[in-house]
Amino acid sequence: MNCRVEIFKKSGYSSHSTKDEDSIKLKNSLTSVRINKSRSTLTSEANISIQFQGLPLAEYQGGNEGIVDNFALIKIYVDEQVEFTGVIKSYNYDEESKIMELNCHDMSYRLLNATDEVIEFVNTTAVGVIQSLVSKVGLAFTRTGGTDYSISKLKIEEGTVYLDVIQSLLETMKANLRATKNGEVLLEEQYPDYTEGAGDVNHFDWTYSDCENTSSTNAGRNASLMRNILKIKCDKNYDKFEDPSMTNYLNGEKWYDTIENSLANTQVKRRAVAGYKFLDMWRNSTPLTTLPALGNKSIDLSQVVKLLREDTLPGYYLVVGVDTDISADNYQDTLQLQGMRDKRTIYKIPVLLSSGVEKEDS
Repeated sequence: MNCRVEIFKKSGYSSHSTKDEDSIKLKNSLTSVRINKSRSTLTSEANISIQFQGLPLAEYQGGNEGIVDNFALIKIYVDEQVEFTGVIKSYNYDEESKIMELNCHDMSYRLLNATDEVIEFVNTTAVGVIQSLVSKVGLAFTRTGGTDYSISKLKIEEGTVYLDVIQSLLETMKANLRATKNGEVLLEEQYPDYTEGAGDVNHFDWTYSDCENTSSTNAGRNASLMRNILKIKCDKNYDKFEDPSMTNYLNGEKWYDTIENSLANTQVKRRAVAGYKFLDMWRNSTPLTTLPALGNKSIDLSQVVKLLREDTLPGYYLVVGVDTDISADNYQDTLQLQGMRDKRTIYKIPVLLSSGVEKEDS
Protein backbone atom coordinates (compact mmCIF):
# COMPACT_ATOMS: atom_id res chain seq x y z
CA MET A 1 0.00 0.00 0.00
CA ASN A 2 1.36 3.37 -1.07
CA CYS A 3 -0.09 6.61 0.30
CA ARG A 4 0.63 10.13 -0.84
CA VAL A 5 -0.84 13.58 -0.28
CA GLU A 6 -0.97 16.36 -2.87
CA ILE A 7 -1.55 20.02 -1.94
CA PHE A 8 -2.43 22.73 -4.47
CA LYS A 9 -2.03 26.45 -3.89
CA LYS A 10 -5.28 28.38 -3.55
CA SER A 11 -6.07 30.80 -6.36
CA GLY A 12 -9.29 32.70 -5.70
CA TYR A 13 -12.74 31.45 -4.70
CA SER A 14 -13.23 27.75 -5.48
CA SER A 15 -10.10 27.78 -7.63
CA HIS A 16 -6.63 26.31 -7.24
CA SER A 17 -3.46 26.60 -9.26
CA THR A 18 -2.55 23.73 -11.59
CA LYS A 19 1.05 24.83 -12.13
CA ASP A 20 3.69 22.31 -11.08
CA GLU A 21 5.48 24.92 -9.01
CA ASP A 22 2.23 25.63 -7.11
CA SER A 23 1.73 22.09 -5.83
CA ILE A 24 3.62 19.65 -3.67
CA LYS A 25 3.50 15.86 -3.31
CA LEU A 26 4.10 14.34 0.10
CA LYS A 27 4.96 10.69 0.59
CA ASN A 28 8.09 10.01 2.60
CA SER A 29 7.40 12.89 4.99
CA LEU A 30 3.97 11.53 6.00
CA THR A 31 3.77 10.16 9.54
CA SER A 32 0.04 9.34 9.65
CA VAL A 33 -3.22 9.89 7.79
CA ARG A 34 -6.71 9.50 9.30
CA ILE A 35 -9.90 9.88 7.25
CA ASN A 36 -13.33 9.96 8.91
CA LYS A 37 -16.42 9.56 6.73
CA SER A 38 -19.97 9.28 8.06
CA ARG A 39 -23.51 9.53 6.73
CA SER A 40 -24.54 11.22 9.98
CA THR A 41 -22.54 14.35 9.09
CA LEU A 42 -22.41 16.04 5.71
CA THR A 43 -18.71 16.83 5.86
CA SER A 44 -15.98 14.19 6.07
CA GLU A 45 -12.65 14.98 7.71
CA ALA A 46 -9.03 14.07 7.19
CA ASN A 47 -6.25 14.62 9.71
CA ILE A 48 -2.69 14.41 8.42
CA SER A 49 0.61 14.49 10.30
CA ILE A 50 3.71 15.40 8.28
CA GLN A 51 7.29 16.42 8.82
CA PHE A 52 7.20 20.05 7.75
CA GLN A 53 10.88 20.93 7.40
CA GLY A 54 11.41 22.61 4.05
CA LEU A 55 7.71 22.78 3.12
CA PRO A 56 6.51 25.97 1.34
CA LEU A 57 4.34 27.34 4.17
CA ALA A 58 2.27 30.49 4.06
CA GLU A 59 3.58 33.31 6.20
CA TYR A 60 2.37 32.83 9.77
CA GLN A 61 1.39 36.50 10.07
CA GLY A 62 -0.65 36.36 6.86
CA GLY A 63 -0.05 36.30 3.13
CA ASN A 64 -0.60 33.92 0.25
CA GLU A 65 2.89 33.11 -0.97
CA GLY A 66 3.09 29.60 0.45
CA ILE A 67 1.28 26.50 -0.76
CA VAL A 68 0.40 24.89 2.56
CA ASP A 69 -2.34 27.14 3.95
CA ASN A 70 -6.01 27.22 4.87
CA PHE A 71 -8.32 26.56 1.89
CA ALA A 72 -5.52 25.00 -0.16
CA LEU A 73 -6.85 22.02 -2.12
CA ILE A 74 -5.72 18.63 -0.82
CA LYS A 75 -5.99 15.14 -2.27
CA ILE A 76 -5.13 11.86 -0.56
CA TYR A 77 -4.23 8.85 -2.72
CA VAL A 78 -3.91 5.18 -1.79
CA ASP A 79 -2.23 3.08 -4.49
CA GLU A 80 -2.97 5.84 -7.05
CA GLN A 81 -6.69 5.90 -6.18
CA VAL A 82 -8.19 9.10 -4.76
CA GLU A 83 -9.44 8.50 -1.24
CA PHE A 84 -10.21 12.08 -0.21
CA THR A 85 -10.59 15.49 -1.83
CA GLY A 86 -11.01 18.63 0.24
CA VAL A 87 -9.32 21.72 1.62
CA ILE A 88 -7.13 22.49 4.62
CA LYS A 89 -9.33 24.12 7.26
CA SER A 90 -6.72 24.53 9.99
CA TYR A 91 -3.14 23.57 10.70
CA ASN A 92 -0.50 23.88 13.35
CA TYR A 93 3.13 22.91 13.62
CA ASP A 94 5.44 22.06 16.46
CA GLU A 95 8.87 23.53 15.79
CA GLU A 96 10.50 21.24 18.34
CA SER A 97 9.18 17.95 16.93
CA LYS A 98 9.13 19.29 13.35
CA ILE A 99 5.62 17.86 12.88
CA MET A 100 2.72 19.65 11.24
CA GLU A 101 -0.92 18.65 11.79
CA LEU A 102 -3.42 19.39 9.00
CA ASN A 103 -7.17 19.28 9.59
CA CYS A 104 -9.07 19.00 6.30
CA HIS A 105 -12.75 18.94 5.29
CA ASP A 106 -14.14 17.44 2.11
CA MET A 107 -15.71 19.72 -0.49
CA SER A 108 -19.27 19.50 0.84
CA TYR A 109 -18.27 21.94 3.61
CA ARG A 110 -19.27 24.76 1.25
CA LEU A 111 -22.93 23.76 1.57
CA LEU A 112 -22.76 24.76 5.24
CA ASN A 113 -22.36 28.37 4.12
CA ALA A 114 -25.30 30.81 3.97
CA THR A 115 -26.58 32.59 0.88
CA ASP A 116 -25.52 36.23 0.51
CA GLU A 117 -28.47 37.12 -1.70
CA VAL A 118 -32.11 36.22 -2.38
CA ILE A 119 -32.36 33.24 -4.75
CA GLU A 120 -35.57 32.64 -6.70
CA PHE A 121 -36.59 29.63 -8.80
CA VAL A 122 -39.49 29.45 -11.26
CA ASN A 123 -40.77 26.35 -13.15
CA THR A 124 -37.99 24.02 -12.10
CA THR A 125 -37.63 20.70 -10.29
CA ALA A 126 -36.32 19.49 -6.94
CA VAL A 127 -33.22 18.08 -8.64
CA GLY A 128 -32.80 21.36 -10.53
CA VAL A 129 -32.80 23.37 -7.29
CA ILE A 130 -30.19 21.11 -5.66
CA GLN A 131 -27.98 21.16 -8.74
CA SER A 132 -28.20 24.95 -8.95
CA LEU A 133 -27.32 25.43 -5.26
CA VAL A 134 -24.39 23.01 -5.54
CA SER A 135 -23.15 24.88 -8.62
CA LYS A 136 -23.43 28.23 -6.80
CA VAL A 137 -20.77 27.09 -4.33
CA GLY A 138 -18.49 25.95 -7.15
CA LEU A 139 -18.94 22.18 -6.93
CA ALA A 140 -19.61 19.53 -9.56
CA PHE A 141 -22.91 17.64 -9.28
CA THR A 142 -23.93 14.11 -10.23
CA ARG A 143 -27.12 12.17 -9.61
CA THR A 144 -27.84 8.45 -9.30
CA GLY A 145 -31.14 8.53 -7.39
CA GLY A 146 -33.84 10.49 -5.62
CA THR A 147 -37.48 11.02 -6.67
CA ASP A 148 -37.73 14.25 -8.66
CA TYR A 149 -40.82 16.47 -8.81
CA SER A 150 -41.85 19.85 -10.22
CA ILE A 151 -41.48 23.12 -8.32
CA SER A 152 -43.42 26.07 -9.74
CA LYS A 153 -41.88 28.73 -7.49
CA LEU A 154 -39.36 28.81 -4.66
CA LYS A 155 -37.79 31.80 -2.92
CA ILE A 156 -34.72 31.38 -0.70
CA GLU A 157 -34.11 34.32 1.58
CA GLU A 158 -30.68 35.87 2.04
CA GLY A 159 -28.81 34.28 4.95
CA THR A 160 -30.35 30.83 4.46
CA VAL A 161 -27.89 27.95 4.82
CA TYR A 162 -27.66 26.00 1.56
CA LEU A 163 -27.83 22.66 3.36
CA ASP A 164 -31.06 23.59 5.17
CA VAL A 165 -32.87 23.99 1.84
CA ILE A 166 -31.27 20.86 0.41
CA GLN A 167 -32.13 18.76 3.47
CA SER A 168 -35.81 19.73 3.21
CA LEU A 169 -35.73 18.63 -0.43
CA LEU A 170 -33.97 15.36 0.37
CA GLU A 171 -36.67 14.38 2.87
CA THR A 172 -39.42 14.87 0.27
CA MET A 173 -37.37 13.08 -2.44
CA LYS A 174 -36.29 10.04 -0.35
CA ALA A 175 -32.71 10.90 -1.23
CA ASN A 176 -29.26 11.32 0.31
CA LEU A 177 -26.48 13.78 -0.52
CA ARG A 178 -22.74 13.41 0.08
CA ALA A 179 -19.38 14.35 -1.36
CA THR A 180 -17.55 11.65 -3.29
CA LYS A 181 -13.88 10.82 -2.89
CA ASN A 182 -13.02 12.92 -5.96
CA GLY A 183 -14.81 16.03 -4.68
CA GLU A 184 -18.11 15.87 -6.59
CA VAL A 185 -21.46 16.17 -4.81
CA LEU A 186 -23.57 13.03 -5.31
CA LEU A 187 -27.39 12.86 -5.07
CA GLU A 188 -28.34 9.23 -4.45
CA GLU A 189 -31.16 7.11 -3.07
CA GLN A 190 -31.73 7.45 0.66
CA TYR A 191 -31.35 3.68 0.92
CA PRO A 192 -30.49 0.79 -1.41
CA ASP A 193 -33.11 -1.82 -2.36
CA TYR A 194 -33.28 -4.73 0.07
CA THR A 195 -35.74 -7.58 0.59
CA GLU A 196 -35.72 -8.98 4.11
CA GLY A 197 -35.13 -12.73 4.27
CA ALA A 198 -34.01 -12.98 0.63
CA GLY A 199 -30.35 -13.62 1.51
CA ASP A 200 -27.86 -13.37 -1.34
CA VAL A 201 -30.59 -12.51 -3.83
CA ASN A 202 -30.00 -9.01 -2.51
CA HIS A 203 -27.10 -6.97 -3.84
CA PHE A 204 -24.04 -6.63 -1.59
CA ASP A 205 -20.68 -5.06 -2.38
CA TRP A 206 -18.34 -6.78 0.08
CA THR A 207 -18.11 -9.87 2.25
CA TYR A 208 -16.39 -9.53 5.62
CA SER A 209 -15.85 -12.27 8.17
CA ASP A 210 -14.61 -12.44 11.76
CA CYS A 211 -11.82 -14.84 10.92
CA GLU A 212 -10.51 -13.15 7.75
CA ASN A 213 -11.17 -9.41 7.64
CA THR A 214 -11.96 -8.23 11.15
CA SER A 215 -10.71 -8.86 14.66
CA SER A 216 -13.96 -8.20 16.51
CA THR A 217 -17.45 -6.76 16.22
CA ASN A 218 -19.73 -4.84 18.58
CA ALA A 219 -23.45 -5.08 17.83
CA GLY A 220 -26.64 -4.02 19.60
CA ARG A 221 -30.16 -2.61 19.35
CA ASN A 222 -31.06 0.94 20.37
CA ALA A 223 -34.62 2.26 20.51
CA SER A 224 -33.89 5.48 22.40
CA LEU A 225 -34.32 7.71 19.32
CA MET A 226 -37.41 5.97 17.88
CA ARG A 227 -40.53 8.11 17.49
CA ASN A 228 -43.54 6.18 16.19
CA ILE A 229 -45.88 9.20 15.97
CA LEU A 230 -44.72 12.04 13.73
CA LYS A 231 -46.46 15.33 13.08
CA ILE A 232 -45.13 16.68 9.78
CA LYS A 233 -45.67 20.45 9.42
CA CYS A 234 -45.37 22.86 6.51
CA ASP A 235 -46.33 26.41 7.42
CA LYS A 236 -49.59 25.91 9.36
CA ASN A 237 -50.64 22.70 7.57
CA TYR A 238 -49.88 19.37 9.16
CA ASP A 239 -50.43 15.63 8.88
CA LYS A 240 -49.88 13.22 11.75
CA PHE A 241 -48.62 9.72 10.93
CA GLU A 242 -47.92 6.51 12.84
CA ASP A 243 -45.64 3.57 12.07
CA PRO A 244 -47.71 0.66 13.54
CA SER A 245 -44.78 -1.77 13.27
CA MET A 246 -42.66 0.60 15.37
CA THR A 247 -45.50 0.95 17.87
CA ASN A 248 -45.54 -2.83 18.19
CA TYR A 249 -41.75 -2.91 18.58
CA LEU A 250 -41.98 -0.25 21.30
CA ASN A 251 -44.41 -2.49 23.21
CA GLY A 252 -47.37 -0.24 22.47
CA GLU A 253 -45.78 2.93 23.85
CA LYS A 254 -46.41 6.14 21.91
CA TRP A 255 -43.38 8.35 21.30
CA TYR A 256 -44.10 11.62 19.53
CA ASP A 257 -42.13 14.21 17.58
CA THR A 258 -42.87 17.23 15.38
CA ILE A 259 -40.96 17.64 12.11
CA GLU A 260 -40.92 20.99 10.28
CA ASN A 261 -40.31 20.87 6.54
CA SER A 262 -40.91 24.12 4.65
CA LEU A 263 -41.11 22.33 1.28
CA ALA A 264 -43.55 19.56 2.24
CA ASN A 265 -46.54 21.54 0.97
CA THR A 266 -48.75 18.57 0.04
CA GLN A 267 -49.90 15.49 1.94
CA VAL A 268 -47.95 13.30 -0.50
CA LYS A 269 -44.74 15.12 0.38
CA ARG A 270 -45.51 15.06 4.10
CA ARG A 271 -46.06 11.31 3.89
CA ALA A 272 -42.71 11.00 2.10
CA VAL A 273 -41.03 12.92 4.94
CA ALA A 274 -42.63 10.57 7.50
CA GLY A 275 -41.38 7.52 5.59
CA TYR A 276 -37.92 9.07 5.30
CA LYS A 277 -37.78 9.69 9.05
CA PHE A 278 -39.18 6.27 10.03
CA LEU A 279 -36.60 4.55 7.81
CA ASP A 280 -33.75 6.51 9.41
CA MET A 281 -35.02 5.56 12.87
CA TRP A 282 -35.13 1.86 12.01
CA ARG A 283 -31.68 2.15 10.42
CA ASN A 284 -30.19 3.91 13.43
CA SER A 285 -31.60 1.29 15.81
CA THR A 286 -29.24 -1.48 14.61
CA PRO A 287 -25.66 -0.20 14.91
CA LEU A 288 -22.67 -2.47 14.48
CA THR A 289 -18.97 -1.61 14.55
CA THR A 290 -16.11 -3.79 13.31
CA LEU A 291 -12.78 -3.25 15.09
CA PRO A 292 -10.61 -3.13 13.08
CA ALA A 293 -10.91 -4.28 9.45
CA LEU A 294 -8.11 -4.62 6.95
CA GLY A 295 -7.80 -1.44 4.87
CA ASN A 296 -9.91 -1.44 1.72
CA LYS A 297 -9.43 1.56 -0.56
CA SER A 298 -12.59 0.73 -2.55
CA ILE A 299 -15.11 0.57 0.29
CA ASP A 300 -17.38 3.60 0.58
CA LEU A 301 -20.45 5.01 2.27
CA SER A 302 -23.85 3.66 1.15
CA GLN A 303 -22.36 0.33 0.06
CA VAL A 304 -23.65 -2.97 1.50
CA VAL A 305 -21.56 -5.48 3.45
CA LYS A 306 -22.41 -9.14 3.94
CA LEU A 307 -20.98 -9.98 7.36
CA LEU A 308 -20.16 -13.52 8.43
CA ARG A 309 -19.94 -13.81 12.20
CA GLU A 310 -19.34 -16.84 14.38
CA ASP A 311 -22.48 -18.69 15.52
CA THR A 312 -24.88 -16.35 13.68
CA LEU A 313 -26.53 -16.31 10.28
CA PRO A 314 -25.01 -14.00 7.64
CA GLY A 315 -26.09 -10.39 8.10
CA TYR A 316 -26.44 -7.60 5.57
CA TYR A 317 -25.43 -4.11 6.61
CA LEU A 318 -25.32 -0.59 5.19
CA VAL A 319 -21.94 1.17 5.44
CA VAL A 320 -22.68 4.42 7.27
CA GLY A 321 -19.18 5.27 8.47
CA VAL A 322 -15.57 4.50 7.57
CA ASP A 323 -12.62 5.59 9.73
CA THR A 324 -9.35 4.92 7.93
CA ASP A 325 -5.95 4.95 9.64
CA ILE A 326 -2.75 4.89 7.59
CA SER A 327 0.82 4.91 8.87
CA ALA A 328 4.13 3.47 7.77
CA ASP A 329 3.28 -0.03 9.02
CA ASN A 330 -0.51 0.05 9.28
CA TYR A 331 -3.57 0.39 7.04
CA GLN A 332 -6.92 -0.36 8.62
CA ASP A 333 -10.58 0.63 8.53
CA THR A 334 -13.09 0.81 11.32
CA LEU A 335 -16.52 0.33 9.77
CA GLN A 336 -19.78 1.65 11.19
CA LEU A 337 -22.58 -0.55 9.89
CA GLN A 338 -26.36 -0.62 10.30
CA GLY A 339 -28.72 -3.51 9.69
CA MET A 340 -30.50 -3.41 6.32
CA ARG A 341 -34.24 -2.69 6.08
CA ASP A 342 -36.80 -3.00 3.29
CA LYS A 343 -37.32 0.65 2.36
CA ARG A 344 -40.30 -0.07 0.08
CA THR A 345 -42.27 -1.48 3.02
CA ILE A 346 -41.36 1.37 5.35
CA TYR A 347 -42.15 4.08 2.79
CA LYS A 348 -45.68 2.63 2.51
CA ILE A 349 -46.19 2.10 6.23
CA PRO A 350 -47.07 5.58 7.56
CA VAL A 351 -50.71 5.53 8.65
CA LEU A 352 -52.48 8.90 8.55
CA LEU A 353 -53.94 9.70 11.97
CA SER A 354 -55.16 13.25 11.41
CA SER A 355 -54.71 16.36 9.30
CA GLY A 356 -55.37 20.01 9.90
CA VAL A 357 -54.36 23.63 9.93
CA GLU A 358 -52.90 25.05 13.10
CA LYS A 359 -54.55 28.20 14.40
CA GLU A 360 -52.56 31.35 14.96
CA ASP A 361 -51.96 32.35 18.55
CA SER A 362 -54.36 35.08 19.60
